[in-house]
Amino acid sequence: MAEEVFDVTKLRMEQSIRRFQALVIGEVLVIVGLAAMLSEEYQNNQFMRQWVKTNFWPADFFLNGYFVTAIAGMLVGIALASYRNRRSRDQAILDALRRLI
Repeated sequence: MAEEVFDVTKLRMEQSIRRFQALVIGEVLVIVGLAAMLSEEYQNNQFMRQWVKTNFWPADFFLNGYFVTAIAGMLVGIALASYRNRRSRDQAILDALRRLI
């Protein structure tokens, strides 16, 4: 009986972790999307560029377009590496099971 309770608790914990991961991924995508839109507006709005250069010049580095592109590229790379790692881990499990049979 105690083992069943532990398994249900472990299952709930795994589901909570998956939901949390999905929430974090969603937040990151929204933030990168908003940063991309802000960067695009910065590129097309001369008054905004002048104001940023006058009042908050370090933001020029983050809004120049390259920063958002680099962040998006890193996120795609991380996603592909994670997918490949998960796929190779699943393949290793299948290979181990085939050797047992």
